[in-house]
Amino acid sequence: MTVIKNKLKDRIIELLPIFICLCASLVPNILQAHGSEIPCKPFEPVYVGPELNSSDLKAFRSPEPVAASLPNDPFLEKQWYLYNYGQPDDQGNLGVPGCDSNILESWKSYHPQKEVILAIVDSGLDLTHEDIDPSFLWTNPGETGTDADGKDKATNGKDDDGNGYIDDIHGWNFQRNTPNIQEDQYHGTHVTGMLSATSNNTIGISGSFPFLKIMPVKIFGLGNDLSSAEIAKAIHYAVDNGAKVLSNSYGTPSFSQDMKDAISYCNSKGVLFVCASGNYRKNMDVEEEKDYPSCYGLENELVVGATDNRDLSTFSNFGSMVEIVAPGDNIFSLWPKSKYRSLSGTSQACPLVAATAVMTWSQHPEWTWREVKQNLLSGADQIQGLSRYVKGGLRLNVGNSIKGKTGIRLPQNDYNTWKTMDYLLESKHPYLNGQTATFSINIENAKKFRLHFAQLAIDHYDDYLSILDRNASMTEFINGVFGESWSEPIEGNQATLILKANDYVNEYGFKIDKVQFQPEERK
Repeated sequence: MTVIKNKLKDRIIELLPIFICLCASLVPNILQAHGSEIPCKPFEPVYVGPELNSSDLKAFRSPEPVAASLPNDPFLEKQWYLYNYGQPDDQGNLGVPGCDSNILESWKSYHPQKEVILAIVDSGLDLTHEDIDPSFLWTNPGETGTDADGKDKATNGKDDDGNGYIDDIHGWNFQRNTPNIQEDQYHGTHVTGMLSATSNNTIGISGSFPFLKIMPVKIFGLGNDLSSAEIAKAIHYAVDNGAKVLSNSYGTPSFSQDMKDAISYCNSKGVLFVCASGNYRKNMDVEEEKDYPSCYGLENELVVGATDNRDLSTFSNFGSMVEIVAPGDNIFSLWPKSKYRSLSGTSQACPLVAATAVMTWSQHPEWTWREVKQNLLSGADQIQGLSRYVKGGLRLNVGNSIKGKTGIRLPQNDYNTWKTMDYLLESKHPYLNGQTATFSINIENAKKFRLHFAQLAIDHYDDYLSILDRNASMTEFINGVFGESWSEPIEGNQATLILKANDYVNEYGFKIDKVQFQPEERK
């Protein structure tokens, strides 16, 4: 009986991320059908790793020398997003060396000219965590020093700077209307900790961006949910108190004019608004699948998707508004009460992009947000297989952005010169649950080719279609509903398609009706 109970417990844990995603996608539709505004929520993680503490520390040992010296933080090996040498993530997936964001390389090239403030609009921060040194927090100059009565302005119960908030020394808690930004959830500690945990202190993890000044703006936590109008007020607070970049890892399917106006206000004040795309593999170009703030379509927004330690995107919402991706899968960071944990989500990718914008801007304080944003996109690497999920297939490269270098660009193909021929290959419709189907393709005399899907729909909860070239290298990893579309170009004349399905939900599958190929050059 004990064995059966343990197996049942393991199965429940395995299904929990699927259950969370299903609830997150179904409940909003029900509420919208009744005309209710759905509150913004932090994006729930797709994966939650085991909770660890200092007694679980394992010293980092790199098998290879690296360009930048490594910090001595003992959990560093779990931070593949900081330095990926091919180590496995928390789920045992082996990484591909270099599939990170080149963050360590940026440290030695960083030469700030002016302090730029990053506001993290989230659930606050566990200021008592063993790997947090609060010195990285933004300090409100209008609430420092002593007042006319000799009292500390930070605690005198007065609005010394006249900004409408009393004793807001490091930020503001909009949920409870106090200056207390202490975490009472987990989300804000995780996304802030990955940036600003104390580096090189032989404790915990290494902060990826140890040079930043961060303004916590607390809008989530235990208790009541804030309306969009109240969150808009929090955005105004961050901007009015000097933040130049805002990191926003939350969303709702409900359009709000107040929120849209707040992001426009950021634009009017020269502020870049960085936001996570969401974790439900929705096509946000479809009206019924839009998510906000990602879909407001404002020019000062930078919408961020997520990748894993192999440069694959597996759960991010996608659409024409997503302009860049960054590591967001199995991200190891701080957990409240001096714990540590991996989470997977675009919530984790978003602050990496926002922090890079701040570093770039502090080196070029004369730049506008447009120049900062363009620098991030120019420095990003174009990655094979990501173009379905992010415009141009661009993945953040922090080192390039700090140096002002252009990232890797894939070769351009002139498809007008390729030959087209009919080619029929399809899965079962719908494909079968709990099975793996393999398909082989051979295109004679092709130097490279691409597949035309007349229909392509793979359920986004752990089902996937992978396309491998003749060397068994991944060309694409596909899950989601795409309809008619082309594959990425495949090198050589052979490919293998693997359709893997779990036991729960299925979809149409795929139907290939033609191929386009570049003929081999005859000798």
